Amino acid sequence: MKMTVKQCARDSVGLYILFFCLSAGLIGGCSTLPSLDNRTASTAIFNTGNTKLGRAISPLVKSHPGKSGIYPLPDARDAFAARALLARAAERTLDLQYYIWHGDLSGTLLLNAVREAADRGVRVRLLLDDHGTSGIDTTLAALDSHPNIEVRLFNPFVIRKPRGINYLFDFFRLNRRMHNKSFTADNQVTIIGGRNVGDEYFGATDGLLYVDLDVLAVGPVVSEMSKDFDRYWASESSYPVAGLLPAVSPAEIAELASAASLIKDDPEAIASTLYAILLSSVNW
Repeated sequence: MKMTVKQCARDSVGLYILFFCLSAGLIGGCSTLPSLDNRTASTAIFNTGNTKLGRAISPLVKSHPGKSGIYPLPDARDAFAARALLARAAERTLDLQYYIWHGDLSGTLLLNAVREAADRGVRVRLLLDDHGTSGIDTTLAALDSHPNIEVRLFNPFVIRKPRGINYLFDFFRLNRRMHNKSFTADNQVTIIGGRNVGDEYFGATDGLLYVDLDVLAVGPVVSEMSKDFDRYWASESSYPVAGLLPAVSPAEIAELASAASLIKDDPEAIASTLYAILLSSVNW
């Protein structure tokens, strides 16, 4: 029995549709988000007046009741230094919320500063929009394995590679992104503004610098930022990475822990001055 060209084309289209539907069913079945039933609950710690930052800031806040202090950070490297030094100064908590966090020079140095804070006993909560975490899954899983660090992803991609395929089956959820950016230490100081975390935001690249502005804030506005962070942290869109990313081995954790220490021998890092900023001796 001979088939016409039109019949062959029609059958080919039918097979394609069948294949697409079967693929969608298989992928859809593998793209279920984990349950949030066992997600741990935590909130901001407000009783931090006895910390180093609290003792330094409380007299200033008390002398201006009801007012907040704002200090602009227009210089990109000052903005990096402020974050690094806040991570170093923190004694109780670090709450970090970002749309983009790159695994480049500045991102690695800041994550190392955060890890060192956790090593000192600081509780770290890191909430990232999953749209801006490409390439750092292993790093995030390693950080989350630290007893003092919890990492959550906002509206995460269930299929990690290729991420774009998730939009075919879950577009309306994944199209809702979190653009918040805040870096809060001990509920005493916060940095908010337009900068994400990456070399192009901190002047660590040649010929590319995003023109953004941050402000460092103290006073009542910090508690309001902490409450806002808690709302996103407890949101049904925020998923612990432990249920999304494969566990890392001790060897991978050790390798990532040493990554920042290797930067000191990187000519690009030395030239950028970011490493020097991180190691600078600033007394709070």
